[in-house]
Parts: sequence; C-alpha cells; structure tokens
Amino acid sequence: MSVLLLRLRDYVIVPEREERKSFRLSRTFDSPARYSKRVLEVHRAFGIGIGRREHVIYRDLVLDVDPGDVVYVTGESGGGKSLILKDLERELQRHEEFKPVLNMDSVEVDPNERVIEGVGRDVAEAIELLSFVGLGEAYLFLRRYRELSDGQKFRYRVAKALDLKPRTLIVDEFCSNLDRVTARVLAFLTQRWCRKRGMTLVAASAHDDLVEDLGPDVLVIKRFGSNAEVRYDLPRPERCSLLRSLKIEKGSAEDYRALSEFHYRGRNPGHVKAVYRAMIGDELAGVIVYSYPHPNLRARNAALPFLRELIRSGMRSYLKWLNEHFVRISRVIVHPKFRGIGVAVELVRHTMPLEGRPYVETLAVMAKYNPFFERAGMVRVSGPSDVRMERLNRAYKELRSLGATERILLDSELFRHWFESLNRRKRRRALNALSSVGDYWRRSGSRKLDPERAAKALVSLLNPPEYLIWKNPDPIYAGFPDPQVSLTGRPSQGSSS
Repeated sequence: MSVLLLRLRDYVIVPEREERKSFRLSRTFDSPARYSKRVLEVHRAFGIGIGRREHVIYRDLVLDVDPGDVVYVTGESGGGKSLILKDLERELQRHEEFKPVLNMDSVEVDPNERVIEGVGRDVAEAIELLSFVGLGEAYLFLRRYRELSDGQKFRYRVAKALDLKPRTLIVDEFCSNLDRVTARVLAFLTQRWCRKRGMTLVAASAHDDLVEDLGPDVLVIKRFGSNAEVRYDLPRPERCSLLRSLKIEKGSAEDYRALSEFHYRGRNPGHVKAVYRAMIGDELAGVIVYSYPHPNLRARNAALPFLRELIRSGMRSYLKWLNEHFVRISRVIVHPKFRGIGVAVELVRHTMPLEGRPYVETLAVMAKYNPFFERAGMVRVSGPSDVRMERLNRAYKELRSLGATERILLDSELFRHWFESLNRRKRRRALNALSSVGDYWRRSGSRKLDPERAAKALVSLLNPPEYLIWKNPDPIYAGFPDPQVSLTGRPSQGSSS
C-alpha cells in the first residue's frame, strides 16, 4: 500500500452512517472433491492432507452504500477486488434506488462509430460529455472509434456509459490501462460527473493513486487473504490533485508550436503580442496566446457603443486607441491529457490582468459548448441581428434549393462536381447567392468571385464564433465603461476545461 493509504488510516474518521443500505458480502471456494493425477501429486509432494478445504476470499464483509456514493475498491492484484464488484453489483440489482445498474463491460461500441455521433442527444450535449472525459478536441470529434488510441477508447466508453444515464455504474479495472496522470484526471472528472447527477459509482483498480481524486464515500482496501479494510467518507476533491503543481508563467512561440497540433486552427494565430504557458510539474499542460485586436467587430461595438463615435472620428486614431486599450485571446490550447480539470480557466483568469489593458476579448467557437471563458470572468455578448445575417440566410436557402447541402458547400471536390453540373441559369443563381459573402472572397487580383472559398465562408459566417469580453477591475481603469452585459448570450453548460 502506498504512503497515501497509510496516511488515510491515520486521519480518516469513520462517522456514523445513518439510513444507508448495508450489504454483507462473502466469497469462499471449496477444494475439489475429485482429484486428478496431478492434483494428487501436489498433495503428496507438499504433504497436504486430502479432504474438503474451504478457501475464504472474504467473509461477512459489510459495506454501507448510499445512492449517489462513490465506492472504490483497491488493493493488490489477485486479492479479490473483481469478486467484490461482482457480489456488490448483484446486491445492488435487488434495490430499486440503485437501478438500473450498468456494468461498463457490457457497453458495446461500433468500431466505425464517429465519436461526435455516439453520445448525446445533440451536438452540444455530445461535446459536453466528450469534454468531461477529456476528448474535447474538434478533430477527435470526427474520428471513428477504431481510430482512437487505447486510452481514448477507454475515455469514450466512459462517456458512452455516462450517456446511458444509469443510477449505478460499475467499472472494473478503472483507468488501469491509462498513464497515471491521465488516470488521475479521468478519476476526478468521472466522480464529479456522477456526483452532480446523483449517480452511484462503483470502481475497482489495483492503483491506489486514484484515492485522492475520487474522494470515495466508501473505500475498500482488499489485500491477499481474507482481510479487507473499509473506510468511509474520505474528503471529496474540489479540484484535481494535479493542479497543486500548476504553475503559469511567461511562455514562448516554441511553447505554442509544441501544442498547436492540438488546436483545430493550427495555423498562425496572427500578430502575436504575448504567450503564457501552464506547467504541471515538468510537463507543458497548456498555452494561451494574446494577439492584437481585430479592427472592427459588431459584437464589440454592441458591448461598448462609444466605440462607434471613435470610428466616426477617424479610422487611424481609432485603430491606435484600439491597440492601446484592447488585447485579444487568439488561442487557448490544453494538452489532451490535462483537459477538463480547469487548466484553461486558470490560464485565462491568471493572465488577463498581466496584459495591462482595460479590455480583453476573444472570438471562440468552443465557447458555444464549453463555458471556460465565462468561468474565468469574461462575459458573453451577442451582437444584434442585422440585415447582413438575413441576407446570408436567404443565400443559404437559395443554394439549398439548387441542391447544395452543407456537406457540398464545405467539401471542395463535392462543390466543384455540384457547381459544374448546374446549367447556365442555375449557375448564375448560385453565383448571385454566393456574392452575399462580400468582396473578400474574390480571386486574388481578379474581380471574379471564387465560388469554392465563398461557399465555405458562407457556412462559417452563418455559424459565427462567440464574442466574450473582460473589463479589467483594476481601479486605474475605473473610468472606462463596463460592457453592456444585458446583451450577454445564453448560459452554456460544459466542462471546466
């Protein structure tokens, strides 16, 4: 047993547990009544008497379990942990308050199933679930189950099990095939998900390094022989234990490049002003990149109406003022194995004041599904609906009427085949619709519209990123207007990232 468990024995007090279901478990085996030639040879060689012998794995092991508890069974391999899980599962099946009981071993997954399609009632719920188990990455959403690593497959099966919404979830060999850092992260996330929903979690593993991040209500330490130790009501974790070693410091372009492949927009984030990094121990856990602001944003002007007056006073002076008083978060990237435990929140919250600007802003698609910017103190602002958005919607409907699905608009090859199949009249209608995206999507050095680029731009413009802004609370910025929070968009549900 680790030092951690030895310490737990010293300070954990066993309280009175009222109104809990008590389960008495026993598991014994008898020696065989019939003896083969080899069995008899062993008896002769070691002087073991012949006769019925009882082997006790555990006897009268009493476990008090309440619906919604986290039960963790740990101890040496071969000590009988899996047998305790099987016996406890059988007992829980007899009580309505624990039913339905789901054993994760029974969760079946189609190897060709795409990750984003296998969980949740819609995309938002799917991303919430996937983010909770550390699979919150755009490219991962599109992979098939067979394309995932073994560790990612385990996380996905956890998400599938949680999505089935059992009252009790049984998981043997919990996180056993994961590296120990990832295991601690998933342990913390799983117990948090279950406790928020009143779901009973019963897990077993030979690894006792998960005790702190699970914070079990019932801890069973099963050793070799018939002895088992039961502890109750260990401290519930408020944060993942890994965050104790979290350090946020000035970073570099090399830090960004090291994690850029884990962002769905891996290209250059623009004119970079500053990079900060999050370190957990000696590992690079995340980066945040600050860039100069975009020249003009409708949502920004809606949040701070006085900016319209500055624009009217002259674009050059306005841009100078904007660069002096605004900074933009252009990237937040967390290493996949540290996702979901709050690294992104800490990166945003800790570094915004360091930039020394009255306003920090960001545009982010993931903010639609994961509220980590808001958890860090930013507010979501919805720009007013305008004539342009109505025009874009009309253009999209026109293209749909001509047979262009969203998939066709996003796939260059499919788009070319579709576009070339149109007759002259329909092609003119398509070009007129695509012209709604503006002059920016014309071919370089030409007045002709680039239909392929315009088609992708149209889909993107109809699904704009969320705009969020933060006002620096430092008293030196007291004279700057607060954003109009009455325009804040819908609250979002999701992981802490």
